[in-house]
Amino acid sequence: MTPVFSKSLVSLALAGLIVSTAARAENGLPMQPGRNLNFTVSSGTWMSLDVSPDGKSILFDLLGDIYRLDIKGGKAVPLLTGMAVETQPTYSPDGRMIAFISDRGGNENVWVAKADGSAARAISTLDNNMEFSSPAWSTDGKSVYVSHLTASLGVYELWQYMLDGSAPVRVTQGKISDDQPKSTRYTAVGAVASRDGKYLYYATRIGAHEDHTTFPAMTITRREIASGREEPVVSAQGSAFRPALSPDDRYLVYGTRYDSETGLRIHDLRTGEDRWLAYPVQLDQQEAFATSDILPRYSFTPDGKAIILSRGNKIKRIDVATGQATAIPFTADVKLGIGPSTRQDIREATGPVQARLVQTPATSPDGQSIAFSAMTQLYVMALDGSRPRLLPTHGQAAFHPSWSADGQSLTYITWDAKGGGHVWRMNKDGSKAVRLTREPGYYSNPIFTPDGRSVIALRSGNHARMHVLPFEFGTSRQADLVRIPLDGGDIKLIRSGSFGSVQFTRDAERIYLYGGDGLSSLRLDGSDYRQHLRVTGPGYYFLEGRFPVEDLRVSPDGKWAIVQIISEAYLVAIPDNATEVPVIDLGDPAAKTRKLTTIGADFIGWSDGGKTLNWTVGSTYFRLPLANVTFDKAPLTSIEKFPAIVEMPRDIPDGVILLRGATAITMKGDEVIEDADVLVIKNRIAAVGKRGTLEVPSTAEIRDISGQYVMPGFVDTHAHWAEIRRGVLDRESYPFLANLAYGVTAGLDVSTLTIDTLAYQDMIDAGMMIGPRAYSTSTAVFSFNEFQSLDHARNVLRRYKDYYRVDNLKEYRAGNRRQRQWVAMAAREIGLQPTTEGALNLKLDLSQIIDGFAGNEHTLVATPLGQDFVELVTRAHVSYSPTLIITHGGPPAYSHFYAANNVHDDPKVNHFFPHFAIDSKTRRGHWYSEKEFLYPRFAADAAKVYRAGGLLGVGSHSEFEGLAYHWEMQALASGGLTPHEVLKIATIGSSEVIGRKSELGSIEPGKFADLIILDKNPLLDIKNSLALRQVMKNGRLYNADTLDEVWPRQKPLPPLWFHGEAPPKSHRVP
Repeated sequence: MTPVFSKSLVSLALAGLIVSTAARAENGLPMQPGRNLNFTVSSGTWMSLDVSPDGKSILFDLLGDIYRLDIKGGKAVPLLTGMAVETQPTYSPDGRMIAFISDRGGNENVWVAKADGSAARAISTLDNNMEFSSPAWSTDGKSVYVSHLTASLGVYELWQYMLDGSAPVRVTQGKISDDQPKSTRYTAVGAVASRDGKYLYYATRIGAHEDHTTFPAMTITRREIASGREEPVVSAQGSAFRPALSPDDRYLVYGTRYDSETGLRIHDLRTGEDRWLAYPVQLDQQEAFATSDILPRYSFTPDGKAIILSRGNKIKRIDVATGQATAIPFTADVKLGIGPSTRQDIREATGPVQARLVQTPATSPDGQSIAFSAMTQLYVMALDGSRPRLLPTHGQAAFHPSWSADGQSLTYITWDAKGGGHVWRMNKDGSKAVRLTREPGYYSNPIFTPDGRSVIALRSGNHARMHVLPFEFGTSRQADLVRIPLDGGDIKLIRSGSFGSVQFTRDAERIYLYGGDGLSSLRLDGSDYRQHLRVTGPGYYFLEGRFPVEDLRVSPDGKWAIVQIISEAYLVAIPDNATEVPVIDLGDPAAKTRKLTTIGADFIGWSDGGKTLNWTVGSTYFRLPLANVTFDKAPLTSIEKFPAIVEMPRDIPDGVILLRGATAITMKGDEVIEDADVLVIKNRIAAVGKRGTLEVPSTAEIRDISGQYVMPGFVDTHAHWAEIRRGVLDRESYPFLANLAYGVTAGLDVSTLTIDTLAYQDMIDAGMMIGPRAYSTSTAVFSFNEFQSLDHARNVLRRYKDYYRVDNLKEYRAGNRRQRQWVAMAAREIGLQPTTEGALNLKLDLSQIIDGFAGNEHTLVATPLGQDFVELVTRAHVSYSPTLIITHGGPPAYSHFYAANNVHDDPKVNHFFPHFAIDSKTRRGHWYSEKEFLYPRFAADAAKVYRAGGLLGVGSHSEFEGLAYHWEMQALASGGLTPHEVLKIATIGSSEVIGRKSELGSIEPGKFADLIILDKNPLLDIKNSLALRQVMKNGRLYNADTLDEVWPRQKPLPPLWFHGEAPPKSHRVP
């Protein structure tokens, strides 16, 4: 029997063969297995196959391990096993070696080994988060062709790596100029060399990956190796991809989409004849990232008479002449070490609500106090250990405080969604508040002029702010820069543009701005506009190049700047006497820069006339003397921190209510109680049982809901409340209202883009606004963190746990395998429950499941799932929220639901959504044939996982707040799940997904009183989940159509800001 070689044992043969960077590629993975999975399978998911040159053996990959199988079938022999994900094995022309993709070094690279798996070594040595696909040997066996990509490039380039360690050769070029748009870039993937050594065949595409592809997308291209000349060989309406050559170079087998399935055709390169070989086979990944190619590798037998492929999760032999399929049965014993679980048992905080954020803190001129906003209220806090002091704003939401030069006054703004707001001035003790503006609008960033006679601010119309659907993101906005006299004179327009922070230096005649032009300045009258500085740093993984910092504050003497990017603060020396606007990159070793923070920074600034740097993280203020900053790697000392403890009473209703007579679908197993009593005391369920069986306090209100159905509220495992207002917050935010009105009583926003959701959660918990339990991960952990060590990851994650006080985390393509493992390890140590971004990338999903991450978001894009993946997901107890509503890997399900429902004219929708938002989503969209939708297939895979004991969640992606949650349940039901199964997934299952099963998800004593009451039986038809009569959240009962509170208070929801915005009938022209 061929020995099994552990992936952690890397051959010493690399020494002297690979350039010095190979040492980094061999360092291995930092994580050690914490659990061992052992099971046997007879089917596999997306198995890439190759037949040995002697025709006796098949190589294939399964769950990141590589196996060898006799050509006749039987028990597969493992060749390479372990935590590393190793895929797409292929024999060398002489059969003595194999090539494969491996991340065993921490980053994916192409590796080779002897045919028995021994003496493995890397022949590429990249460590830059590059992803590899489809290795193929050159005809002479001296090199391996492979495609690789970065998400920022957006396309696959074909490269040739030499076994002797000589320099690799780029065969195809993804982009030919720096400014070439992604839509015209060139992909090449799935290469195969002709046996005569003259040609390469591969699939090509113009343009980067598209989630929802327009066909045809890919063409089989032939390249003459000697000249580099390319020509198309096969095109098809369903595209042409994954070429395989017959041993005599005459026939080419390729994949193509036909209707909603994928098949194989065979093309005669001599005559041009083209015919079907097998249909259907495996659904292709033209609409995914296809990191293991568009189809799994298939291979001719050496005699050219058959193709060996994976089909229907099995291995099949297809006769080339007849198309007859014959099974090659196999079993594989999976022995897989996986990371320790990061799943947590999360409990709700009790006691007062403590603000997680202090926003836009401003330090007093003497450096002794700070002013800030928290939960839409203004505070001043002395930096002597005192508690913050609330400033009176008479019920108005207030933001953006700033000090006068003498430290005796504050200026700030007020704002609400309906009326906009104003600029104000008050004494520092909160007395003598004076409104400075006559006309309402959306004002921001007010600061006093140095002489104290005016306030400079940004101004725009409130209508414009409230009628823009895209995300409010970043510190800059389109606005007028205005000067507001304190004596009541007319406001003067200084300049219009894209502005963020507004500041003064010691030059009292110039206003400094940070915005679209970087750091700029102009005179008080708007003249003499100058640009001074641009600072750049890392950006999102899908964007190229370096990006402007998010905020920049110049020191009073103009010599320094403190900048903020990727939630960290840096100090930058501003060059003297520059002839052009300097551009400083934070990664440039020649630039004089210093990272100031290890945990993070939300807001930045200067104090003490430029002697002190300051920043905040969450609700903690930090300061550091400039004189103590060194520009070496030594840790910074003398950093002081001051927690700002702002507390509000937690909203807990007072009262006892008995809900009597409904059918209770408790989600405690399959329990259904007819004619039930549900007793709620304050905000908890006290008891549930048959009518008359409970001990009911005499003070209880008994509410008869006979003939109705009561069940736990829905839990959204994958929300994105993107339509919130950011920075200047909206107390009547419609995304939260709509979710609660549709029965979503709790949700987890799994990537918030900004930190504002933390403040919204606090305000909901304090009863300052109405909404579901608005949990979040805060901002996701992206690759721009550029993790260098486990300690680096620990520091970043402490920001989330200790300062943002969240319990869930989103790992969103945080780097290569090594870096992602650091995140998982740090999360487990610190007590965070991390979920992951699926990213249309099955190989990424596999590695994240193996590494112990608690959750996987979005569809596992290879369908159907085989026994291997079903067992892995189930046994690893990783949660799976497929978000079928957006359907990674195919047309989005929401297109079906928009077409099938008149959402635009629905009265409830129009009550909770502004008309422009409804129009933007429902009036026009993409049309797909019903047979093109793939979500029922992915739902069937989810059903397999669930029925095998796996953990599923219902995630709406907030495609249409609240309503889309019900569509997601309907989409899950399309895969064969019963209504009761879907409802259990939506409640008790989803509560476990987000780590809160102990307090949410079922009607059981001690759990939160989060309930919905329905007029129709949802067990008969999942669509009946929309028959909502009432919603109870945290013990408060609301009318589901209006969100008027009906118990314990009789409190109507005030009219929303957009009510009454339709054109008056008198204005309509006949």
